[in-house]
Amino acid sequence: MNHSSIYGSITAVTALTGLSLLLGGCSVANRAIRSDFTEFNTTLQFNQTQQMLLNVVRMHFRESPMFLQAGSLTAAYESRMGANVGFSREQMLLSESETGIDYSFSTKPTVSYAAVEGKNYVQQLLTEISPETFSLLLRAGWPVEPLANLLMERITLPGGAVLVNHAETPSFGKFKEFVDRMEAAQAQYQLTVVSAPAGYALKIGAEEVPLQACQFRSLFDVMFAASHNTPTPPGQEQRAKERAANGMLNIRVSDSRLRDSMVWVRHNGHFYSISHDDIKSKDTLALLMQLYRIQAAPPAEAPLLTIPVR
Repeated sequence: MNHSSIYGSITAVTALTGLSLLLGGCSVANRAIRSDFTEFNTTLQFNQTQQMLLNVVRMHFRESPMFLQAGSLTAAYESRMGANVGFSREQMLLSESETGIDYSFSTKPTVSYAAVEGKNYVQQLLTEISPETFSLLLRAGWPVEPLANLLMERITLPGGAVLVNHAETPSFGKFKEFVDRMEAAQAQYQLTVVSAPAGYALKIGAEEVPLQACQFRSLFDVMFAASHNTPTPPGQEQRAKERAANGMLNIRVSDSRLRDSMVWVRHNGHFYSISHDDIKSKDTLALLMQLYRIQAAPPAEAPLLTIPVR
């Protein structure tokens, strides 16, 4: 075998090795990107839900809520490949012991968080929920019972009667009756939102109530109402003021994380969680998250934290 034939064989082997590495590397990268997209989405979704539960628990203990809003997520992919082919002059043969393939692939994701504060804090947490938002949620298929019990502060009926959504007020019983009427009408497909001279109106069967006659809460107030369902662990009674639970959430407290938890947080040495089987609590938490996103302001330009995603 002459040298040109040998070198030609080496070149062919090297080219084929490089081609196989290139094709294999592309396949690995494509699988990684598809997998990472789902993993990043799942991680951020869980973290945001966990953050909401943590802030509800904080409000039970009269602590200020703190939200971090994901500003950006970037992922850098690095693929390295190489091959070496050995040749023995003595035997004029390719040496298998000196032939090797080297390939490595790595992902470096980074997420940036910005604190929700200043004007964004006011818009997202302290601004009253608008009649348009209530109408949007109702038209999107949300049951009127949790919407009314959590979002409405009071209703002024066409006759002038004011119904207040607080258990200690004399009109609370009438407010609950009004919610029951709306719930019954919704079950019969007779609850709609219609256009009115001043904006929108709730059409409950043949009755119409202008949405402008309803005073809605802010997201802060909604979270505070939800926090009434947080149990106080023994020994921490002085840290919280107990209020009657409204049944919209069933937050459990335990010394360790419960295995059937859909979401959990650790606060002051205890775990607070919501069960996977508790559909009503999961729906309420989903409603809080949807309100949080609807009320959201654009994230601040300067991130508070930039950390790798694990």
